[in-house]
Amino acid sequence: MQSPQTENWIVDITEHNLTEVLERSRQVPVIVDFWADWCQPCKQMAPILEKLVREYQGAVILAKVNADEQQIIAGQFGVRSLPTLKLVFQGQLVAELSGLQTEAALREWLAPVLGGEEDEAAQQEAFVERVREAIAAGHGQQAEQALRQALGQQPELHALRALLVEYLLGEGRVDEAQSTLAEMAEDVEPLRPFRARFALLEEFGDNAPISLGELAQRIATAPTPEDLYTYGLQAAAAGQFRDGLEALLTLLRDHGSYRDGVARQALLRVFECLPKGDPLASEYRRRMFNYLY
Repeated sequence: MQSPQTENWIVDITEHNLTEVLERSRQVPVIVDFWADWCQPCKQMAPILEKLVREYQGAVILAKVNADEQQIIAGQFGVRSLPTLKLVFQGQLVAELSGLQTEAALREWLAPVLGGEEDEAAQQEAFVERVREAIAAGHGQQAEQALRQALGQQPELHALRALLVEYLLGEGRVDEAQSTLAEMAEDVEPLRPFRARFALLEEFGDNAPISLGELAQRIATAPTPEDLYTYGLQAAAAGQFRDGLEALLTLLRDHGSYRDGVARQALLRVFECLPKGDPLASEYRRRMFNYLY
């Protein structure tokens, strides 16, 4: 449920309130988002837009237009494909975009009307995206070097530290990942999920846990409560969140009383390993609730 303040930043547009909302563009930029229920790219981009609007705390407004229901408005704006974004500021159309956009691209698009701070944020987002692309293309060593160099100059760039920790974990370099995380003692949102992941590993202490591959084979054939629990925590710590949550949900469903109902607590601990607002956490919270109640 949206807070009343958030509802002021994200509004649904009809012919009845179009003029009123566009009048607000004289004070703050208004993103007019044309979408439809059948448009999958629209649905993919919607949470990104909403995240940005909440982050900007009223510096920009998101006006959502269902193009199927509001065809007259779509025609007035010359919309020919979906998704389409129109940026209105000071009563004028100042920019537009068509097609699915990344978060970095949207930040860059908004930067000219949101000022220098957003320019810097857009640059950081673009850098993060380039690093991710390099890792995906198999250039992890170069990506790691770029991240370490950037953090050497600006250690407070938490998003870059989070990405470096994520990369090191994916490479199995757990000790390096942990030391990289420990370099920033401050409790900040981008790093909290990784601290929670390391807390899962502490469950096993100095005992070397069974490999994920072996555990996966065991729970596929004859799952025991202990194997489901161990696999759930290990998979989540390794970033395989869906697999880990699925194992713990199976534990909750089939062995709810195991270790005094430890499955529920384990699920809650894994939710803490996911970024704030992650749809996977919402999905599995609902499923957990269904089993519990």
